[in-house]
Amino acid sequence: MDPVLAQAISELGASAQDAIVNANLIVALGVAFVAGLVSFASPCVVPLVPGYLAYMTGLSGADLREGGAGAGARARVLSGGLLFTLGFAIPFTLLGLTAGSLSRTLESRPWQIALGLLVTFLGLAFTGLLPFDFLKREARITDNAIDKGVLGALPLGFVFGVGWTPCIGPALAAILTLSVSQGGGSSVRGAALAFVYALGLGLPFLAFGLLFNRLGRVLTLLRRHAATLQIAGGGLLTLVGIAIATGLWGRFIELLRPLITGFEPPI
Repeated sequence: MDPVLAQAISELGASAQDAIVNANLIVALGVAFVAGLVSFASPCVVPLVPGYLAYMTGLSGADLREGGAGAGARARVLSGGLLFTLGFAIPFTLLGLTAGSLSRTLESRPWQIALGLLVTFLGLAFTGLLPFDFLKREARITDNAIDKGVLGALPLGFVFGVGWTPCIGPALAAILTLSVSQGGGSSVRGAALAFVYALGLGLPFLAFGLLFNRLGRVLTLLRRHAATLQIAGGGLLTLVGIAIATGLWGRFIELLRPLITGFEPPI
């Protein structure tokens, strides 16, 4: 093997291993994924799940409730769900790339305080407890906007990502701000946080599509407790923002680092 190529592969492997064992990144990815899950369960997303599933797969509500019509229907749900998730993961990840690239210039303590306070505000906004009505509006896709079925799943997801339902905006903005404040100048880290947030938001669509007949009660339960889950998710983001602003985030990461670095992945 060419020595230059071998050296590049070695450096790439070392960078990947460092990213895996980096406690800061692992904790931030966990926060991003949970924020995505809570965004899915928010009051202005979870009620629309059956409609989005029907739109992205071309299956009727009755087909979804009955588990589809065999392997062909499951394949439509799987491909439609993955394309839909990819559709909104694209703009989210691009935003994360941009946010991560800004982090090197915003590493000073005053900036960390300002960004932490911004995450705190966005977390509070996500709870829906602030006296603002913009979180109560819904962004809906009209029947004439995009072709129904699997072929329209990717553009449907992209439109969902670009003009996302307003109530998930604060959660995504908080994750992007976390990318800026904790990215260490790495655009890849910012993209990773945004992509994992998209997975947290998109994988439940896929799960409910494949197991709609079994998870119907879960969906009803989520609808019933959507506001409570949204408050809990916003509370988590608020705590993260306070931790960043006060410097407690760094101390928490230092406590976790020995546990994380004890794991050596086979790279």
